[in-house]
Amino acid sequence: MATISYRVTPRGDEWAVSRNGAYNMSYATQMAAYEVATSEAAGDLRSGHDVVIEVVHATDPSGAKDRGGLPLPGEVQ
Repeated sequence: MATISYRVTPRGDEWAVSRNGAYNMSYATQMAAYEVATSEAAGDLRSGHDVVIEVVHATDPSGAKDRGGLPLPGEVQ
């Protein structure tokens, strides 16, 4: 079976999920996009596919609204 690749990336003020490079919708938070990706990936796993999920963090820590706008330890402010 083929490998299905999911990617969660920031796009402006929203988060997008791509499946094999094709973007579907945008979500308000990184966590919401991640939950959609894992839910869709579960169906692919049941169908016998290999699955890869990549989650890209916000490049601007102040924009990481899922963490309350605070950078994680070690992140550049």
